[in-house]
Amino acid sequence: MSSVPLIDIMIPTFNEASHIAETVANASKVGKVYVLDSFSTDGTQELARQAGAIVVEHKFENYSRQKNWGLDNLPFTGKWIFILDADERITPELSRELKAIATGNLPEVGYFVNRVVIMMGRQIRHGGLFPSWNLRFFKRGTCRYEDRAVHEHMIADGPTRYTRHLMLHIRRETISEYLTKHIKYADLESDEWVRMHLGHGKEASAGRLFRNLLRFRIWLRREVWPRTPCRPLIRFMYMYVLKLGVLDGKPGWHLAMLMASYEYMIGLLYDEKLERLKDGTLELPGLSNEQIRAMSSAPDSPQRGMAA
Repeated sequence: MSSVPLIDIMIPTFNEASHIAETVANASKVGKVYVLDSFSTDGTQELARQAGAIVVEHKFENYSRQKNWGLDNLPFTGKWIFILDADERITPELSRELKAIATGNLPEVGYFVNRVVIMMGRQIRHGGLFPSWNLRFFKRGTCRYEDRAVHEHMIADGPTRYTRHLMLHIRRETISEYLTKHIKYADLESDEWVRMHLGHGKEASAGRLFRNLLRFRIWLRREVWPRTPCRPLIRFMYMYVLKLGVLDGKPGWHLAMLMASYEYMIGLLYDEKLERLKDGTLELPGLSNEQIRAMSSAPDSPQRGMAA
């Protein structure tokens, strides 16, 4: 029996038939693969099983709760866990590095992994999309996701470090599929903005805020950015001009335009929800209509201002 600590891979999925077989095959080279599926309807589960993964179903609430449920309930046996999206791949170099970490006796409980986007067959190295550090590899029981509907971040209970090698984020979906996915993201993000407007958002504590650059960037994204005017234009100029997205050619242009449109969708949905808040027709997951009415009518309810 091998003394090498086993690495478990968790892949959250919903309708990922175009990716899942390749993803499971890739992840299987690193460790045991678990697919946490949100009741896919396109054959994702069967393809995952055929590729050798253990498939578990769980009803989707939001991204952080889904992943935390998996961390709490999947039958992991390894000392280390890697969370991999269906459209991501672990490079051979990163695979060897992860195995070396798992066999070592290091003090760090988690590792941030850099990710590069592959779009239209090209690595996107500019536009503010690279480097993209994500806490994905960690000792079992030491890390959890914050309770946030979308763009959630993982919090580590202990020291962390950065890997030397990266993973790939392969954009294979059609533009129609991309837009459908990001409309969903925009809807969830606008829900978070409404929660902050009502004083029910998750805000960073001052003591932890400036511990590192990542937390500072999270704070800017949540507390400053929603109140910034002309966000779509700023997002485009930031990505395409300031962060040199122009050097990524046509994919760089498309990504800057798509992300500017995404910012516009968030603001549009937020404004719509504020109007529905006024006439009492707004519903938010996790909050009753009575709670929403009570918070919106409170005299000290924080006013975040219109986001468009």
